[in-house]
Amino acid sequence: MKKINTLMKGVVAGGCFLVNIVNAQVGINTSNPQALLHADGGKDNPVSGAPTAAQAANDVVFTSNGEIGVGTLTPAVKIDVRSANNSDNSIGIGETTQAAPVAGSGAMRYNPLNGGKMQYSDGVVWQDLISSPTKAVVVANLQAANFAVKVPYQTSTGISGWTEVSDPTSNFTPATGIFTAPRTGVYLISFTYDFVRIPIVSGYFSEARYVVNGSTVVKKCVKSFSNTSKQAQVAGSCVAGVQLNKGDTFQPHLYQSVYNGSLSLRTDTTPASNEYGFVNLSIVEQ
Repeated sequence: MKKINTLMKGVVAGGCFLVNIVNAQVGINTSNPQALLHADGGKDNPVSGAPTAAQAANDVVFTSNGEIGVGTLTPAVKIDVRSANNSDNSIGIGETTQAAPVAGSGAMRYNPLNGGKMQYSDGVVWQDLISSPTKAVVVANLQAANFAVKVPYQTSTGISGWTEVSDPTSNFTPATGIFTAPRTGVYLISFTYDFVRIPIVSGYFSEARYVVNGSTVVKKCVKSFSNTSKQAQVAGSCVAGVQLNKGDTFQPHLYQSVYNGSLSLRTDTTPASNEYGFVNLSIVEQ
């Protein structure tokens, strides 16, 4: 195929534009077009090779398949604005007075009434666009050999090594016990625990702590004990709603002032065992 390389300059409204045609590809403000029609809004693309994600963020391309990419050089759909630079990827959709049958099935509009909402046409009427994402629902328990999981004296300790029962959104890491919030909102968290038997005396206490982003304690549930000469399990539970921002991490911690040493949690790996099923965690996105 004969290679065509033509450079044209002109004046439009007091400014200059550059058009480059290379192998039937047209470049505006670039001599290195990456698609059938490629406009480099920032005039920052390299003269050879592919632009970086930051350089492509201000570009628009039209491909030979009839697809348009805004901020991306490889559109995957008819109009693709998913730039790797996420600072300006929103799409503005305005109002219309067109009836739904005139706009046609699949049309979208913004309706400012009643606080504003997005709507789509089903070809007959404008329907409200309602999003119902899969909510995070984590259920896990601690399955470990008896005396294998210990909490040091007066040290806030993150509980890890969980066995996952449910996590449809894959936001919980059982090995570390860390949950990452998929969205900003309130999460209802339930955490139960039980230590092995130990003599109980006045002043002993344990705490379930909810720790966000590795260091911030947002909730404490304290279990204290009165004077007794009997041995008993030190157990407790904590149920609370926790406000998390998207990307925040959460981990349940335990703090014990019961035994001046490492106190073991009551665990086992066999469901039939009397030590099984006492340490549990659930996280439900509201």
